[in-house]
Amino acid sequence: MAMIALFNNQPILAYPLLGSSALFASSFFLGDRVEISSLIVLYTLYALMIYLVLTGGSHGTGPIWIFIVSPVTFFVRGFKRGIIDLIIFVICVTGAFYLSSYFKFYSGYSVYFPIRIIASFIIVALLSGFYEYFRQMYSHRLIELVQKNEYLATRDPLTNLPNRRYAMEELEQFEAQQQTASIIIADVDNFKDINDQYGHSVGDEVLKHLAELFVAQLSENDMVARWGGEEFLFFLRHKNKQQATQFANDIHHALSQNRLDIGVNQLAVTVSMGISKLTADVSIDKAMHKADELLYQAKEQGKNKTCV
Repeated sequence: MAMIALFNNQPILAYPLLGSSALFASSFFLGDRVEISSLIVLYTLYALMIYLVLTGGSHGTGPIWIFIVSPVTFFVRGFKRGIIDLIIFVICVTGAFYLSSYFKFYSGYSVYFPIRIIASFIIVALLSGFYEYFRQMYSHRLIELVQKNEYLATRDPLTNLPNRRYAMEELEQFEAQQQTASIIIADVDNFKDINDQYGHSVGDEVLKHLAELFVAQLSENDMVARWGGEEFLFFLRHKNKQQATQFANDIHHALSQNRLDIGVNQLAVTVSMGISKLTADVSIDKAMHKADELLYQAKEQGKNKTCV
């Protein structure tokens, strides 16, 4: 349009259009600074629209371009900030119509033209606002639903601990960094007997009781996950054999001091554990296999023990 204006010998229209085009183009060279570039586009558009209202644009058609402003505003600024910007823009456009008539920048507007244009713009802005409001509302609901589903996909519903899938993702990420950690696999002793004697509901309470106790013993960088059935996995980042052994001893002690209330009785719950090391030279599979072997070794030695 700037080229057409130059060809038609309309430099007053052509140069602002060229300047606006340059500002629009400049936003693409700001890299990932999306907020700054989008504001450059938006406020350049505002300035151009007000200029077209002041001067009439080409043959008095300049003001009809203001209708593109409301959807662009809501797209860039969102619902709440977009409303504020559009109110300011309407005030500026109204002033531009008045100044155009007062200073004779363009005298081709009829008396009713500014009123009709502004009224139509407000209606379009309201419709755009309704659309943006509901779009944001359903977008937020969708994001919340996705986050909830993602959370549920990585959590054990009974104990609310991370599940096997989440634990493996964490282990694989850590393995890629080639750092050292300790892995503990813990298994509840005599869990089948507990289920047979007291029922599966008590078995579920045992697992929840253990989960709460395990979480209470963890440091900030460590993790416990329900590995499957009555097995739990501890992932102790940057902890050596001695630190992992001390952690396991703390678990045994905490279990001896915190029995599970089942009606009028208290149930003593114990676990057997196997500890292995994850290093740059020891893969996850090897570390897990070794921890499993040591776990069964602890079972064979009488249970309620830890083998390293």
